[in-house]
Amino acid sequence: MLKKFVVLLAFSSSLLALSGVALAQEKACLLEGSFTIGTAKTEIKDCLQNNGVPQTQFVETCGSLAQATKAFGGPAAKVTYMAACPAQSQGSCAGFFGQPMTSYYYKRDAKKLATSKSSCLAQGGKWQ
Repeated sequence: MLKKFVVLLAFSSSLLALSGVALAQEKACLLEGSFTIGTAKTEIKDCLQNNGVPQTQFVETCGSLAQATKAFGGPAAKVTYMAACPAQSQGSCAGFFGQPMTSYYYKRDAKKLATSKSSCLAQGGKWQ
């Protein structure tokens, strides 16, 4: 019985170690979804890159952003964690919410992209 416990404990420790390695490599979260206001449907494809925020805070931020679409009556955005945000964004905001994170924007029309830029600059971020 003790031998089974030791084997189980070793196996559990290995899984935790591997998940820690996986989380350390997941430095970006891709948010995808849509919501509708009136008759206007808005598609979301944004990515947040972690540049130094503690991992738990980063995961909480990604989760909160995903839930924000519910405020507009849509389902929560799908969150995919990855090593880095996809290339070829339309724009980015370094210093997102005054934190060491960069937000990348995709699938934005000109008006929404301009609003994203204004919001970035208003919060002290650097637009690229």
